[in-house]
Amino acid sequence: MTTKSLYKSFIIEEYQLEEEPYYVPVGDEVELFEAAYKQKLPLIFKGPTGCGKTRFVEYMS
Repeated sequence: MTTKSLYKSFIIEEYQLEEEPYYVPVGDEVELFEAAYKQKLPLIFKGPTGCGKTRFVEYMS
C-alpha cells in the first residue's frame, strides 16, 4: 500500500515581488491620509474590488 500526496508543494521564494506595486495618486488622497495620520484619526477605505485600496495603503507605508 502506498501513500499518495494530496497536495503540491511550492517554493515560496519564486513568488516574492521584485518591484513595489505601481500607484499614481489621482486626487488629494495622499494629503488626506497624511493629515489623518498626524491627528491619529482612524480611516476606513471603501470601494469596489480592484479599485486600489490595498495598493494605496502599501504606497503610503
